[in-house]
Amino acid sequence: MRPAAFTYTRPATLADALRAMAGGAVPLAGGQSLLPAMRLRSATPQALVDLAGVAELSDAITCNDDILTIGARVTHNALLEHASLANEWPWLRAAAHALGDVQVRNLGTVLGNVCWADPRANMAVALLACDALVTAVAPSHGDGVDRIALSDFFTGFRSHALNGRLATSIEIKRRVGARGVYLEFSRQRQDLALVNVCVVRAAQYARVAVGGIDPMPVRLPEVEAAIVDGDSGDVVHALHENLVRGRHAPPQDHHGTDEYKLGLAVTLIKRALALGEVPA
Repeated sequence: MRPAAFTYTRPATLADALRAMAGGAVPLAGGQSLLPAMRLRSATPQALVDLAGVAELSDAITCNDDILTIGARVTHNALLEHASLANEWPWLRAAAHALGDVQVRNLGTVLGNVCWADPRANMAVALLACDALVTAVAPSHGDGVDRIALSDFFTGFRSHALNGRLATSIEIKRRVGARGVYLEFSRQRQDLALVNVCVVRAAQYARVAVGGIDPMPVRLPEVEAAIVDGDSGDVVHALHENLVRGRHAPPQDHHGTDEYKLGLAVTLIKRALALGEVPA
């Protein structure tokens, strides 16, 4: 199927991109999710604004003493090739490596994967477990920058809290000694995960993020608290209370029942905890 008719602009400045968005244009980064959806006509934007030529949107990953910043145009392969990530955030690299094939990783952007807001998006789940922030600017705000916690960013299936703002970067606080594991289950390699999880732990800090069990990626605060307390029995109890007793509503499809997907989530989280990177 062909996309519905649309107009296309490729501005050179952020101001021009924001002006196009104020007129209703949808931002296009790598296009690895949006363009297939347009071909299926599950997305029918009337106008696209291509961000590839906007020099003010960074294609760099920068680290200072406190914050890791991933620019708006950073691709998944750029993340994979970054030396600091290999040493300090290996679970982010694992999430990027599991995403699509080489061509998709060369074109698709990390921030675009988050903004697509699929409940099983690799980077959305991995970054949610890092307490990441999305920075954004609005056409009406001038130079003002908003910071949205990823835990507040997702509002439903493929929906988010940008509300017309343009996402410009991702920020992650550096945590001394942080360890993490990203795992997913899919029907075949490079397919969209059926369920994916990321578990990250540092001193008095634990985050458990899960995709595929709700209309959006979610955290499991009760499980996180049990991990911090260090009682493996409490962790298992919290997992079953959260994931087996029907608190979540996985997306409906022909790939498995709710019970099957929730059971997968339990298994993947237990496996992540047993891998040694994130001991219970």
